[in-house]
Amino acid sequence: MKPVALSCRTFWFFIAGGLSFLMAGNAPASDLRTELPPNVISTLHYLLDQVNNKDGAAYDGRHIEPLMAFILAPKPADARYRADDSFDAPSAYNQFTVNTGVQRITDYILDADIPSFFFWPSSLRLSRWTRVDGDDQQFDRLREASTGLNAPFILEGAEHITITPDQHTGAYYSYDVDRMVILGPYQKGKIMINVYRQQEPSAVGRRGWVLGKDEAWSYLYTTDKGLNVKGLGWADTYMYDSFGVTVYYQADPGKPVVTCGAVSWVKAGWAGINMVKSKHIHRGLVRVADAFTAVLEDPRLPEPATLAKTFSKSKHLPTPTLRAYAKDYLSGLEQRIASSEMLLKKVGGKFDSQTLLAQMTRDELFATLALDYLKKLLGHDPVMNSHPF
Repeated sequence: MKPVALSCRTFWFFIAGGLSFLMAGNAPASDLRTELPPNVISTLHYLLDQVNNKDGAAYDGRHIEPLMAFILAPKPADARYRADDSFDAPSAYNQFTVNTGVQRITDYILDADIPSFFFWPSSLRLSRWTRVDGDDQQFDRLREASTGLNAPFILEGAEHITITPDQHTGAYYSYDVDRMVILGPYQKGKIMINVYRQQEPSAVGRRGWVLGKDEAWSYLYTTDKGLNVKGLGWADTYMYDSFGVTVYYQADPGKPVVTCGAVSWVKAGWAGINMVKSKHIHRGLVRVADAFTAVLEDPRLPEPATLAKTFSKSKHLPTPTLRAYAKDYLSGLEQRIASSEMLLKKVGGKFDSQTLLAQMTRDELFATLALDYLKKLLGHDPVMNSHPF
């Protein structure tokens, strides 16, 4: 299997928080010493081989048994696992639980009308499906099939995504991924598996900032190349390769608790040299998991049908309308930065709202306003009170 890649519309951007590769110092090559069992790694390779595979055999659910046995097995509280290095990239594993059901997760993250980045606000700036095998009706078919699941249902396609700035370097990246979602029965419960592979190296890293605490989901983006690191601002960095597997398993149909296990490989750096270590990827996985759990478990989150109705009406808003609202957003953000000594010191004179607004694409305008709207819904101190949704 050729080297592949990571990221995606739902969790598949676990790497988003794991690119603190400049903070490695003299740390050992990997501080995650425990490797996943060989049969688990074989299962992961099998799933990765299924992505965008037009010539191979159909998916066989029996192959996931070793992976599921590992996920469900008791583990030491301080255990930190990684996968193998067969893709010439470091890796990490993270496991957590979400107090909801697989059906509810599916209804949120696999609805063509709901912005998927809602559920990974600390990791995704935006995501957009660029190809869906079987057209957008596949989303409806998948959700309908999930209500009486007797056999696996598979959705395949491709996405263009942009991740949020790294907390230490400020770098953020845009790239395309192939993605596969498998929804099926498992034992007495229900399972969803997301598999993703980055298609090719990302666009060059651009400079951004995390404004305040990461859990505030407040970010500033520029189109400038490089890093916000003294002495390394010149560096042209890339995500060379990333890929991974995420499992969501609800064992008891009557109990809304989902066990999640995620494995990611990431290769990123400059001049063709990988600067990522397993500990960075693990931090990224935890960063994504925390935000995903916080959003889905928030009682203020509107029901899927409500969100879908809201955004089905607004996704075709004229671009000038989005730009007018974004102008107000950037103006408000500029005022916040100016009134904060810490943020003013961090951003300095880099904030030029007119230039930033002129450079933003329609997708970026929509994503910026949608994230601020989510913050309003969940009481996360939005910049604006009025949104075009």
